[in-house]
Parts: sequence; C-alpha cells; structure tokens
Amino acid sequence: MAKKGKKRAIGWIFWSLLILLAGAASWIAYDYTLTPPPPPVIDHEANNIVRHPQENESWGIDISHHQGTIDWSKMVGEKRPDFVFLKATEGTHFTDSEFEDYRESLDRLSIPYAAYHFMRFNKNGKDQANYFLRKAQPQKGQLIPVVDIEYQRHLYTDEIAQRNIDLFMETIRSAIGVYPIVYCEEKYYHKYLKAKYEKKIILWIANYIRAPKTQWDIWQKTAKFKHPSFRKNIDYNELNHRRIGLRDLVLR
Repeated sequence: MAKKGKKRAIGWIFWSLLILLAGAASWIAYDYTLTPPPPPVIDHEANNIVRHPQENESWGIDISHHQGTIDWSKMVGEKRPDFVFLKATEGTHFTDSEFEDYRESLDRLSIPYAAYHFMRFNKNGKDQANYFLRKAQPQKGQLIPVVDIEYQRHLYTDEIAQRNIDLFMETIRSAIGVYPIVYCEEKYYHKYLKAKYEKKIILWIANYIRAPKTQWDIWQKTAKFKHPSFRKNIDYNELNHRRIGLRDLVLR
C-alpha cells in the first residue's frame, strides 16, 4: 500500500506540474511575442506643437485606483488642482476600477482632466489605442489624453517597443487629431520618442531628483505631495508655464 500511495503521489505531482507548465506556455504565447507588428500607415506628418506661455503658475495631480476613496470636498481654494490626469486603461484588457467615479467627481467640480493609458510594450499598439479610446472616450474641451511610457518587466525587444509606441501614437492622432501627451522618464524619451516626436508632443517628464534637462512641458517632481483629499501622499506635477499654457493642454 505504501508503494502504491507513493506512486500515486508522484503521478499526481507529475500531472499537476504538466498542467501548470501547459498553462504557463499558453499564457506566454498569448502575452508575449518576438515578432514586431507592421508599422503604422502615415498619410501626413503631424503639425508641430504651438505653445502659448502664461504668466501664472499651474499645478496638477495624477490619480488611479491606488488612491482609493477621495474626499473631493477638500479639493477647493488653494488645494484645487489646475489639472488632473486619471488612469483609465492598461494594455488591452485592464480598466481602472475607479475611473468612472473619479471622472464623474471631476466633472462635478469642473476641474480639467484627461484620461491616461499605461502602455504595454509587448502588446499591439493599435489594439491598445483602440481599447483606450473606447473606454476613455476623450471629448473636445477635456485635456488631451495621455500615454504612460515607463519601465516594465515584460519580454520585448526595442524594435517591438518602438513599433507598438508608434502604432499607439498614430492611432490616437488619427482619432482625435493630435498625438497624446506623453508621460515618461527622460531616458525613455530619448530612446523611443525624441527622433520622431520631439516637436510634435506635449512632454510630461517624471524626475524626483532634479529638474529635467530635456525641454519639458509638465514635470512630475515628487510622489510625496500631501493633500487633504487623500489619505496617502500623491504625485505633484508642475506646468512649465513659461513654455506652455493650460489652454494648450485642451483638446480642440
């Protein structure tokens, strides 16, 4: 009986591992590809950004479901941000659980906002853009939607990442007439964006140590901003008002 039980246990472990490996292989095959998608079709070049500097300083925040419950009643006076970016989607299947509620609250307070999409380098950029557009539904009068391009632990080559970024950018421009605002660190700007988009995008740079060396329009300068509407610290963003005005962030 002991030998039979041992064999049965070994067999159970073997088949369990086999099922797990098969599942992992299926997930990898679905989630990763080493073949770059075809490039976007570009009928005409995008116009350069026209910026209108403003005299007064402006600041904003960016939020997602990680902020949880927000006390919107305290977002008034000096604590009222001039702009808000809120997470809508990621990849081709994830929608932020708080997106709709946050958007309704911002509408009630008449605070300018835009949705943002977290870019997955290993997912088809056109599919991601269409998913984002379907969920975020950007409208004229809102701020220009945003794409978040940052480090991620996924299997991809630089060619795949560049191709998917280009597909995302061109799909958004085709739908709303302009490229999305781009959020990234400076190294990703220089690696994937500067050559093609330098004068054609509003650039939102994250750097918590020093002012960006790159010409920036928005600077995410800290993740430790204290605001009475939030239980935890949040990101603080500064508009480069001597270079660009709030009106330039509006989708027209």
